[in-house]
Amino acid sequence: MTSNVEVAMNPWELQALNYQFPDDSLSAVVDLKQASVPERSKWRAMADPVFYPGLYSNSGYDLMTILFRLMGRPNPQIELGPVDCSVALVLCDLELPDEPIVYAADAFCDLTGYSKSEILGRNCRFLQSPNHSSKAKSSAAEKSHGKTAGSRMRHAINDRNEIQLNVVNYRKNGQKFNNLLTIIPLTLDDSGYQYAVGFAVEVS
Repeated sequence: MTSNVEVAMNPWELQALNYQFPDDSLSAVVDLKQASVPERSKWRAMADPVFYPGLYSNSGYDLMTILFRLMGRPNPQIELGPVDCSVALVLCDLELPDEPIVYAADAFCDLTGYSKSEILGRNCRFLQSPNHSSKAKSSAAEKSHGKTAGSRMRHAINDRNEIQLNVVNYRKNGQKFNNLLTIIPLTLDDSGYQYAVGFAVEVS
């Protein structure tokens, strides 16, 4: 039995959808006159007709979209294996100076001990040194290893190559951990705008 009741979006769904795909043509889905959402200028092209990137993330970056793009990328150089929404992941904007983090998954915050507000806008290198508020100190060997790893990562990012390597990172409380870091260059839409996705996995 079918229902004639029109399905309506929740206000937060509408706001997120209009944030990512703003346009007057949104009225084909909902009545903007009844929505407390500011009008925007133009919709971006949808890569998938089922999933609206950013719909479930008010940051404008949706983890499902990122994972779909990663798994469907052409000519992968690194085998990622199974990935899901529990991964410790960050998204870095390669078009901005110093490639800042623009999205951080909850699992990444859990792994590092930093909140999203403490992570966003920073380059990932801040994890290579102990937090100034902690009493932890990195050894000379760790500093040397960090510089070498940092150089390899910079070259890979500049050349838009995938890279996987072990790095020594520090949690917010100063605790050191070995991080199997994977960096994958990525474009999230048809504009060609460049991002890099970083996967962090603690290894013994």
